[in-house]
Amino acid sequence: MNFTARVHIATVSFLWAVGVPAAEAPVGASAEVTYHGQISSVLRSHCVSCHRPGQSGPFPLMTYEDARKHAKDMVDVTSRRYMPPWLPEPGTHPFRGARRLSEDEIALFRRWLDAGMPRGNPAAEPPAPVWSNDWQMGTPDLVLKLAEPFTVPAEGRDVYRSFVLPTGLDQRRHVAAWELRPNSRAAHHAFVHVDRSGEARRRDAQDPESGFPGMDTPPGVESPNGHFASWQPGAAPARNPPGLPWTLEPGADLMLQFHLQPTGRPERFQPEIGLYFTDQAPTNRPIKLGLVDYAFEIPAGATNVTARDEFVLPADADLLGVLPHTHYLGHRVEGRAWLPDGTVESLLTIPDWDFNWQGAYLYEKPVFLPAGTRITMAITFDNSTNNIRNPFHPPRTTRFGPNTTDEMAELWLQLLPRTEAGVAAFDRVALERTVRDNTAYYQQRLRINPNDAAALVQLGRTVLAQKRPADAEAYFRQAARLAPQMDDAQYYLGLACRLQNRPAEAAAAFRRALELNPKHARANGNLGLMHLGAGRLDEAARYLQVAIDLDATDVLARNAMARILLQQGKPADAAVLYRRVLELDPRNAEARSGLNSMGKTP
Repeated sequence: MNFTARVHIATVSFLWAVGVPAAEAPVGASAEVTYHGQISSVLRSHCVSCHRPGQSGPFPLMTYEDARKHAKDMVDVTSRRYMPPWLPEPGTHPFRGARRLSEDEIALFRRWLDAGMPRGNPAAEPPAPVWSNDWQMGTPDLVLKLAEPFTVPAEGRDVYRSFVLPTGLDQRRHVAAWELRPNSRAAHHAFVHVDRSGEARRRDAQDPESGFPGMDTPPGVESPNGHFASWQPGAAPARNPPGLPWTLEPGADLMLQFHLQPTGRPERFQPEIGLYFTDQAPTNRPIKLGLVDYAFEIPAGATNVTARDEFVLPADADLLGVLPHTHYLGHRVEGRAWLPDGTVESLLTIPDWDFNWQGAYLYEKPVFLPAGTRITMAITFDNSTNNIRNPFHPPRTTRFGPNTTDEMAELWLQLLPRTEAGVAAFDRVALERTVRDNTAYYQQRLRINPNDAAALVQLGRTVLAQKRPADAEAYFRQAARLAPQMDDAQYYLGLACRLQNRPAEAAAAFRRALELNPKHARANGNLGLMHLGAGRLDEAARYLQVAIDLDATDVLARNAMARILLQQGKPADAAVLYRRVLELDPRNAEARSGLNSMGKTP
């Protein structure tokens, strides 16, 4: 890993549309405010990227007549800071692409309305920007579009749904930038995930419509290489900082997780994403680490319940960005850094949270945080009738839960350790916190619903990662009783039995998993490894090849198949598999040893 070339993030705030002129300097109280003199520049800088044909805004704001028609609305929504949508307060560390209007800019709308909305001189403003519906960075290297559209209903509740886009890649590629085009006004926000496990595709196949419902991210589906990868209406193409592209492996899928809102008419929803590749592999690796509280309870009427979490940085790091998350009862969000010298810095303050406008916030300049810095999260809830976003009238007691009518309290950090030793230290902390958080999360889900078989499987997986296979087995057996058709319950039951040296029970569970889902890659792989251990090479090869075909990232199956090929006198074929393993895992000791034993350079 190369840490000599540090990451530099541009210090110029990105406007939401490239080339849009910024508003003129604030005018004095006696100066005349006109559309062409001041108002159009503010609209172009902060509003028109969404409020134009084909975009998410409900009406255009591109001309004098557009602005005159909506002048009262603009005064109302800007004075309440409802528009343009931007939740954080200004702070010591500015964010990129801030859409927050200054007090002077807000005052311009009121003064223009009070003055009778004068047009002014068209020659006083720069030429209007040329808006294009084409890809903003030119033709992407790869465009992925949802194969079958999804219909967003005209009315009813918001829709939370994930959509799978197979990449079709046959080689590893590094993503330097990407642009998401939802092609529908129904899209409110989205997150981009990478799936190397095939789990998202499996869930999609089980749903008769395009995609599958819910807010949960399936096991094995992750944010790309420590990036937030979020999208909101008006967002510019996402450019990753130098040295920090994210990687797509052959056979990987993208999963787009969307919040969709009914628009009053059925919407044909068929998003697409354009990817821009670079030949430069990542030279640094960001760490995504969450501060999370699962134990809070918000009584009906309460306005002062605060969820909290904290952790101490094990090494020096640059903080690249933050991503807060809570639901409709969230009110105030705070992130603080308590430095070893006693200094306290605000990382994020949102005084009035709005679930409908959540997103990630990236700093204009990385925020250096030394080892020993304590990071704290505090999210305060308002469960009273004064909260106009409260989904229940009258209010009801609310706890943590996965549904939007439950609550969550999260603050995610994107950190870039400054040394390779720092990366290892953060990896250890991230693993410890993942085990802690997963345990708390799935235990809370089981308190809500003791028959939640999926939660039982995930809790068992967490216990299994702690090398407690007997305890994990109890969770998997309970999940299998509750959901006899759940292939993962059988698979993990087999894995727990295998780790306890009970091969007959393990094989029976793996075979049952394959009866339920013949394309379960890991069940095939484990049966192959068991046959290999018993010396049944032909049977082992049959199962291992299926596992390799189903999972392009399975290094265990490839290493095992290479061992079989060596025993069959096929070293050239074994070398191909070992080299593929090293592409996936450059530090894999077995693949390196295998190549060295054949006199080949790893």
